[in-house]
Amino acid sequence: MTDPEFLVEVLAIFAKADSHDQLYWRPDTDGLKLWANVNDVFAWGCADLEEITVEQLPVLRQAASDLLAAKEYGWIAELYTARIRGERPQGAAYPTQPALQALFNACGPERPLGLGNPKPIPTADPTGSNR
Repeated sequence: MTDPEFLVEVLAIFAKADSHDQLYWRPDTDGLKLWANVNDVFAWGCADLEEITVEQLPVLRQAASDLLAAKEYGWIAELYTARIRGERPQGAAYPTQPALQALFNACGPERPLGLGNPKPIPTADPTGSNR
């Protein structure tokens, strides 16, 4: 059975980020399963989800805290997933805000350009014009 406190906390984190469309859920025999929807973030033209579990809740909490401090809360699904995977988003989905770039740069090494990552990381833009 899914812990109701876990569900409420995850829902509250995504609601605070106004990222309702980034939280995906489905009933399961044991309750509900939750995923962060990161379509086209880590690979070009790819449907993609990262499961959110009770064990991974500290990673989600820390991502929320770091984004709140950076005043860029809407990137919750992307930062959570990058930290779980130890991987940066593809360049085409990379933020331009310097504070966000620093958070994502810490998630893993720079990715080589190729089929799933056709564009380089954009130059930092303090105005944050890509979101």
